[in-house]
Amino acid sequence: MTARPDRPHPYIPNAVPAVKASMLAAVGAGSAEDLYETIPERLRLRRPLDLPPALSAEADLVRHIEGLAAQNVSTRDAISFLGAGCYEHYVPAVCDEIAGRSEFLTAYAGEPYEDHGRFQALFEYASMMGELLEMDVVNVPTYDGFQAAATALRMAARVTGRRRLVMIGAVGADKRSKISGYIAPDLTLEAVAFDGATGEIDLAALTETLATDVAAVYLENPNYLGVVETKAAAAVRLAHEVGALAVVSVDPATLGVLAPPAALGADIACGDLQPLGIHQHFGGGQAGFIATADTPRLVEEFPSRLFGIAPTSEVGEYGFG
Repeated sequence: MTARPDRPHPYIPNAVPAVKASMLAAVGAGSAEDLYETIPERLRLRRPLDLPPALSAEADLVRHIEGLAAQNVSTRDAISFLGAGCYEHYVPAVCDEIAGRSEFLTAYAGEPYEDHGRFQALFEYASMMGELLEMDVVNVPTYDGFQAAATALRMAARVTGRRRLVMIGAVGADKRSKISGYIAPDLTLEAVAFDGATGEIDLAALTETLATDVAAVYLENPNYLGVVETKAAAAVRLAHEVGALAVVSVDPATLGVLAPPAALGADIACGDLQPLGIHQHFGGGQAGFIATADTPRLVEEFPSRLFGIAPTSEVGEYGFG
């Protein structure tokens, strides 16, 4: 596809000079430079980008990009044990088909009277997650498991009225960093080292750290190292002894084998949804979940939407919202 005067950049929208001029006039700018005047001069690149000549045909561009991509080795080509919350699982074709439908792939949240189908899907999602987790209430997906964990800890702080959080076991540095940033400045996070010999929770170290000012104890099962925390239930009991809540993060793909958070005594469950049919996407574009029992003091602290079901005036017909 060759550039023309009326279409100078075939792959860049609104590149026609007349269209660009009308857009600048609409916002009261004399040139595109005016849009960047707040950027300090020292940060600007005052030369053309060092780019190769434009490819004249779409087919040439496709071949070029595919050639570059072929140099990569992906987790489909080689087994990866990096993990850390983003895993290579087989994604059934139906997942991409449904996720790509226009009623789901939209920035518009929808309204109860016009979006019954999507609302029903969200209700059924929450119902199935509730079965996996053995929890009653599941929120709509968060951005990712990092946000879900941090949000769950903030919920716990509001419930208990305390400001100190304790993180035990092997937790990734990225997650610790994200949680620390999310809870600042009014909450504090203290990490308790794990047992270096086993990779599991160190109950003695946890006992020394706990006090009546702790809002919540956070742990993962399996943990960042892939170790199954056999002492998770004991850690939860220790948290409860000082009046703290237990926030347990889990990989939902393991719940067909491992005990769910509720069986461990968790007050709040959270985690990543990526293992349940989301591609790795270079580590981005994920989703997370938060779940609790149907306890008012917990449910009232959910910051996100919860979907329910209600009968309508038509027998056998239900509404979702």
